[in-house]
Amino acid sequence: MGFEQRGGQSYYYRKVREGGRVRSKYVGGGVVGQICAEQDYEDRSDRESKRAAHLAARHAEAEIDRQLASAESALVALTHATLFAFGFHLHKGQWRRKRLAE
Repeated sequence: MGFEQRGGQSYYYRKVREGGRVRSKYVGGGVVGQICAEQDYEDRSDRESKRAAHLAARHAEAEIDRQLASAESALVALTHATLFAFGFHLHKGQWRRKRLAE
């Protein structure tokens, strides 16, 4: 996007992707072109700030997920240790009490 010189004058063109090709669309020259250029710059800045905020939120959520996974593995280990201490064992994925030999 930007101003292009044509015949000694500046004109504002937007670059638009159509069918896999980039085309230049005439917007205007002079004051109209300047206003449109400023608006496009503000829109681009808004999109970039939203993208950055979204990325920061995703990183924060990923950190929370890592902490939860760590806490879950600690709880599983504690549960297994407790059940082993009370005489249980795992049999085909199920906790069962050990038989007492008499």
